[in-house]
Amino acid sequence: MNRDTCRKSIVPKGLWGLTASFTLFGFVLAQAGKEGKGDAAAAKPAASKYIGAEKCKNCHQSEASGDQYGHWAKSEHAKAFETLASAKAKEIAKAKGIDDPQKSDQCMKCHQTAFGVAADDIKKGFDPQKGVQCESCHGPGEAHLKARFTAAAKGGGDPAVRQTVPEGELIASVDPKTCLACHNDKSPTYKPFCIHQRSAKLAHSDPRHKREEGKMICGCDAKEGCKHVCDDKCGGSAAPK
Repeated sequence: MNRDTCRKSIVPKGLWGLTASFTLFGFVLAQAGKEGKGDAAAAKPAASKYIGAEKCKNCHQSEASGDQYGHWAKSEHAKAFETLASAKAKEIAKAKGIDDPQKSDQCMKCHQTAFGVAADDIKKGFDPQKGVQCESCHGPGEAHLKARFTAAAKGGGDPAVRQTVPEGELIASVDPKTCLACHNDKSPTYKPFCIHQRSAKLAHSDPRHKREEGKMICGCDAKEGCKHVCDDKCGGSAAPK
């Protein structure tokens, strides 16, 4: 599949924190669904606060569950804030009339989880300099953390079995629009990509979540690779036979 057939994109679903390989400064100046908001404006489960990726690590670092934290820590998303201090980022920002990208709302809204969120909605210990963290895609994790710890304390759930996350506790299945809030053509370094191919590369799903054998998350055969074709609206139609 080439770039001509994969001109625009949407976002993968599932417990994927969208880890890695997007062009990071592609976040800068990207427009969210509403002016002035980026990933911090993701759907928010009721009565929950942002806790930070370091808290997520408590349960999402083991090999048995897929080590989602490890995938994220090695990704470009984890360096999203840091990269704004690079010479390249400053050069791009200067061309846009921005003196310091790490202090610019236009950049920070897509380079920092919970940017613009009220202090009361952020738990003590949350580190904003960790860049684009898990909660940028999955929403505030406080309610999820409390629920899972409570269940564990009661001795509920088999650790060998992936637990189902109740609706409203966390955004387990990410809405495609989440990624487009920052990865779009309003960003100065945005490059079109095929979401299906990118999803396969970025996936960090729980191996206890059994899928049809031999199938990729998008439904294509794992050995043959993704056969989807992306159009202007990234409809994700299957490749012509």
